[in-house]
Amino acid sequence: MQEKELANKIRGYMKTWYNAEYTGLIEVHKLDPGYKCVLGIPSYMAQTILTIDTDDENEFLEYIYLEIRKRNYIRKEVYKVVRMEEVREE
Repeated sequence: MQEKELANKIRGYMKTWYNAEYTGLIEVHKLDPGYKCVLGIPSYMAQTILTIDTDDENEFLEYIYLEIRKRNYIRKEVYKVVRMEEVREE
């Protein structure tokens, strides 16, 4: 299976498990030996990187699925910062 196909399987599993569409970064890289999965969670600048030392694609997918189930990726924290002019009362 190609890396893009593996990433699509992971995206599909996230949709099934969380009942939500994940539109962020998912990259799968074949290492020698092993696989690396890069998730844009919590953001694309602070990524989650999962690696496993196996050449078996099914074992890699099971490991990623287990990590997705164990971690609480469904939570969402949003902050809004509003800049206001400083008002001094003297």
